[in-house]
Amino acid sequence: MAKWNGEVASREEVRELKRRAALRVAARIFNEKGYHATSLDEIAEEIGVTKTALYYYFKNKEQLLYECLRLTYDCGQTARLETEARGGTALERLTHLYSRFIQLLAQERGAYTTMANIRVLPQERQEELLDRRRQLDRYSRMLLSQAVSEGAIRPIDVRITSNYFLGAVNWILRWYTEGDERSADEVSELFLDLLINGISVRQ
Repeated sequence: MAKWNGEVASREEVRELKRRAALRVAARIFNEKGYHATSLDEIAEEIGVTKTALYYYFKNKEQLLYECLRLTYDCGQTARLETEARGGTALERLTHLYSRFIQLLAQERGAYTTMANIRVLPQERQEELLDRRRQLDRYSRMLLSQAVSEGAIRPIDVRITSNYFLGAVNWILRWYTEGDERSADEVSELFLDLLINGISVRQ
């Protein structure tokens, strides 16, 4: 089969592009309305296809939700793996971890994660996603602990701080849209400034 020197997308590439487009639309609607208030008919209409056509890519709404949530966790995993490969202080790595996580979420548009959404999924899917969150949380806590030991940040409860950071980043998916006046990089920079420096005036 002719490949046209890569200038023309293959059938598999076209299928993946359509699938990713569907995920972006579904994630946006799930984030705006919630899983239970969203129908496959509504998602298909927003995409501009029939519900039957949507079944070609996803067998049901549950799988669509899983793929949207997995995309979110993929962003966290990518940020973690990139950070693990870096050198630098714990604070520098912590900053990179959350900066990249925010950038990737803003670009990829995964679904906002809640326990209510995760509990909709089959048990094995639930365990998979929760394990991925625990991996990211453990890494975040480790960096926070190291940053305290290095004297870069004040003594804190690393469990609560990590949950606060992860929850705040997750919430971005509820309010940040592709048409936002701020770019993904700008949101990341502003968000990290708030997370690391807070809002009080330094004396």
